[in-house]
Amino acid sequence: MKVQEVIIEADQTEYKKRYMKRVEIMKIFSKLFGKKKKKDNQIDVTDQKELLKCDENSKLHKTDFGVSMELSLNISPDEKKNYEVSISSSPVGVSTGSTATDFYVYEWFIKETGEIFYVGKGIGNRYKSFHERAYEAEKIRNMFDTSSRFVGTGLTEEQAIELESKEMARILNETKDRLTNRMIPLFAERDNGYGRGPETPALQFETAPHLYASEIEEHYFGLKSRPFDEIKYENLKAVVFITRNLRDEISVIYGGMFENYLDEVKVLLLTNSRKVLKSKFAKSVTAWIYVGDDYVTNYENDQKQALEKLGRNVPTYHLIDVWKFLKGRFGGVDTVCKEVVPINPIHNRVPLKQIKNRRNWEKGFDQGIPYWEEGDRERKAGNLERALELFDIARYNGYNAPALYTSYAMAYRKLKDFDNEIAIIEEAIERLRLEKNKINETTIMEFKERQAKAFSLKQNSSER
Repeated sequence: MKVQEVIIEADQTEYKKRYMKRVEIMKIFSKLFGKKKKKDNQIDVTDQKELLKCDENSKLHKTDFGVSMELSLNISPDEKKNYEVSISSSPVGVSTGSTATDFYVYEWFIKETGEIFYVGKGIGNRYKSFHERAYEAEKIRNMFDTSSRFVGTGLTEEQAIELESKEMARILNETKDRLTNRMIPLFAERDNGYGRGPETPALQFETAPHLYASEIEEHYFGLKSRPFDEIKYENLKAVVFITRNLRDEISVIYGGMFENYLDEVKVLLLTNSRKVLKSKFAKSVTAWIYVGDDYVTNYENDQKQALEKLGRNVPTYHLIDVWKFLKGRFGGVDTVCKEVVPINPIHNRVPLKQIKNRRNWEKGFDQGIPYWEEGDRERKAGNLERALELFDIARYNGYNAPALYTSYAMAYRKLKDFDNEIAIIEEAIERLRLEKNKINETTIMEFKERQAKAFSLKQNSSER
């Protein structure tokens, strides 16, 4: 069985989990921020019950002062420290419900400079224990002569939580110390130093950003940002697009037209016999192309893995630099692309507006997935026409996971029916866009790559 087919079989379960997680998270945001603020940052009982529905990948912690929430993305443990998203009401601490009065608040500081780099609450020996999640704080403890001191002792847990938040806010509002705590109080006047460091060049329109060091990394570890590599055409033979860090900075770099730049680069690559690969560590990869920016530490970790897996470093470019290079070498996309062949898909699929369960995703998923599963078995057995009939039924019943559209596209590709392949991928992209969620951006990019290949194959077949 091909790897791609294994992925398709697993995709429907994973997609449902991701979709339902997004639904719950949107409910949480709506309840927290979509209503008038309640007195003293409190939420009512109904809100609390809704908040506690979040799955194991998103953690919610209730205190008597409010709710602190962490939304964890599906990424590797090595990258997790750079991708955690923390939103906290005041204060930030997590309550265990203890009624004991042996809690304390402590802070770690560098002896030579007096800089406080971490604030926490605890009991027993917590103040001198190794903190697995406090990644940057532990690095500082290893590199510098540090010590700890108590801010308050003999506290209840609630008192410790409140004091911890007040001390963090005091440090961030009244000093220049850089806290490595991931969560910070909303009433703090500055962040905790995980953003782009001050020595990293500012973002500019149509200018490749730097792989950046955070303010914490610059200040404590002397880490510097670095530019992307200079483009060499021979290194564009087989590229992988790195989409790990798609954040708001892409609106600055691309002026709100990100997909236009991406599409032009892919067309210029594919029409000049370049390959777009999926795996970052594929043996044939000749370059990585970042579409956003990233921590320089992530880049260094990737290169270390490349040395271990491939025995070499991988040239690393930015999409804007590649776009400028290809435009300069070949001119505009229109001068490179062959004349576009009209697309005339002929099919019996019902219009989207007639699909059942359009407003009930879960019901559509449950009613449609059996037909998709049967259809994909027929596709693998070579019964492509029957497979497409079953995919149509799955779609009609409301099933719209990416796996369905991938199966559609693979069946049409096997039949060399490029018109219908192009059309069904366009529908998939439009439906993903309607969700208006950044989680779908990578999937959309993958569909657009397949669509571009289908266009190329159709053009080639029309010239014969």
